[in-house]
Amino acid sequence: MTTENPTTGAVDRTEAARLLAEVEGRPPVSSTRDARVFAWFAAVIAVVMGAGTIAIMFSNWAMVPYVGLLFAVIFWQRRSIGASPRGSARTYLWGVAGSGAMVLVVVTGLHVIRTTIGLTPWWYLLGAVLVAVPGLVAAARIAGRGVSR
Repeated sequence: MTTENPTTGAVDRTEAARLLAEVEGRPPVSSTRDARVFAWFAAVIAVVMGAGTIAIMFSNWAMVPYVGLLFAVIFWQRRSIGASPRGSARTYLWGVAGSGAMVLVVVTGLHVIRTTIGLTPWWYLLGAVLVAVPGLVAAARIAGRGVSR
């Protein structure tokens, strides 16, 4: 598909995306590799949040390595990605915010269950999965987005 531009002539889809990125002040969106790396890191952060939430319930000292690991993964992510696919930053933010909100729900729910019927390891596993799900959904959407269309 091409569009006629009176100033520059015919513009194809790739050139239009590049011009739009230039006007918006962002680098042109990159490659399928960047989309995979961005999605992979979103999934890793979601899993770390899920596991860290459960670890914190066992020991207050677990907060230090948990926060340190999150910062390390986020720092590594920022250094590994050339450019993120268009719209992926918003999807990533919603996924991480959703996982953050689920931390509150899971911790509250597990404390209530602990005081009423008692906890088994399955409750902890369910809690970790529930925390990770929003971030994993975001990662799947980012991976599916791939290269800018």
